[in-house]
Order: sequence, then C-alpha cells, then structure tokens
Amino acid sequence: MMAFDSSHTPPSRPDDALLARVRDELRAYQRDGTKPDALRLALLDLARDARTKGILPEHLLVILKDAWNGLSEVRGMHDVAEQVRMQQRVVTMCITAYYSV
Repeated sequence: MMAFDSSHTPPSRPDDALLARVRDELRAYQRDGTKPDALRLALLDLARDARTKGILPEHLLVILKDAWNGLSEVRGMHDVAEQVRMQQRVVTMCITAYYSV
C-alpha cells in the first residue's frame, strides 16, 4: 500500500473576503504585535474554512505565508530577525487554530 502524497492534491482556496480580513489583521499585528487577539480570531475562521474545504494544513501555511510576505508593511521591515520572529508566531497561531477546530 502506498502512502498518501499530499503534494498531488490540488489545493482549494479560502474565501477571498476571509483572506482579506486575515491580511488586515496581519497588518495590524505587524504594527503592534502585542495585541494578537483579533488575528487569532481571523485565523480560527480561516482554519474552519480550510477544514470545510479540505485544505491540508501545509497548503494553508503556504497561503498564510504568501499573505504575510505579500504585505508591503512586512517587506518594508528593516529588522529581518524581527520579521522572521513575527512570522513564526503567526504560523504557530495558524497551526494552533487549525488543530483546535
């Protein structure tokens, strides 16, 4: 029996309005990383949508990282180490959300 290979599964996309909300909350989090509650709620909704559509966690993380890296505010950060730390916290929040729904 062969193991399931998720790389051959064409990924679905989350709802566009939901992705826009997540981008808005990512911007707010990037400005003030001390208040992640609204971002956590947006990521929970994103995780629910992903699970409903059968989006695998690794595909969801690619979508999230694309959204994060696509923000001009993030690309304009001068402290690359802080940018990476923030992205890691966002990824952790997303993974937590995905497995909590």
